[in-house]
Amino acid sequence: MTEKAKWHFAGVEPQRGQYRYTVKEKEDGTPWIAGEPSGRPLKIIGTKGNDLGIGFTLRPDMTYQQAQEVAEYMNKWIVDIVLF
Repeated sequence: MTEKAKWHFAGVEPQRGQYRYTVKEKEDGTPWIAGEPSGRPLKIIGTKGNDLGIGFTLRPDMTYQQAQEVAEYMNKWIVDIVLF
């Protein structure tokens, strides 16, 4: 299977979006990582083009500082998010 064929196996056109990752806190102080559009955002399928928000739930024992380190790593190495 070619690389292009792999991206189209779900029967929908793939989307690519660029995001910046920041640490947020839940009401109880638990950190999580939010992906905020920093370029071309992903769109919610089946809508008139609303931007798709994304978030990452972290392990419950992760500290805010560790979450910041993960977000920095993601910002350094992740170029696009791809939905296919």
